Amino acid sequence: MIVTCPACKRKYRLEDSLVKSPYHKMRCSRCNHVFVNQPDQGKAEEKRSNGSPPAFSSAEKPVHKHGANGRLLVVSALVLLCLAVAGYFYWMNYLGAGNRWLSIQKIEGHETTVKDGRVFLINGAVVNGSTKPRRSVLLRAKLFDERGAVMGQHLAVAGFPLSAAEVAQMERADIEERATQAQKFDPTAQILYPHKEMPFSIVFSGSYSGKPKNFTVEIVDSPLL
Repeated sequence: MIVTCPACKRKYRLEDSLVKSPYHKMRCSRCNHVFVNQPDQGKAEEKRSNGSPPAFSSAEKPVHKHGANGRLLVVSALVLLCLAVAGYFYWMNYLGAGNRWLSIQKIEGHETTVKDGRVFLINGAVVNGSTKPRRSVLLRAKLFDERGAVMGQHLAVAGFPLSAAEVAQMERADIEERATQAQKFDPTAQILYPHKEMPFSIVFSGSYSGKPKNFTVEIVDSPLL
């Protein structure tokens, strides 16, 4: 069968067995034009042809529907990805999975001198890795001696940091008073927003005796805003 591209008029010789239906789509290898060859037209062209134009190569054979299957796979993959992302955010925001993602980082502790003695100062930061803000974060610190026995514990709210230099200029009573006043007059300083961190300080001013060897800090409470 002789096939002629209606766009550029290039002729091809095509085996009849390659045509699966009377109106099979074909593509020209010269101009990439896609057309439908009429069976009668192809036979008439073959009768009029004196030469033998080149047959279709594997790249020039009639157009099949493999491309449609590929696009369907891509669309299906995108739909599955969208469903997975939507499920993740639903799990985080409505099932409360993200509410547990609070962590304590950048923590350090040591004894330091104040005007009327020595205190144990612990500094660090609480990181909110969840999707919901916290009204406040209540922390509890414990001091341990060399045998692992608890020497003392202290509660504090994150958001009111004290540096070692500031503590050195204060007395023990001043430290406790500052923490109390800050929590009373600046409630917004206690709010920990999503994906933010909040510094904290915990000062053992007189609730322990001896030489601390270790300490721990844990989150006691973190109500949602």
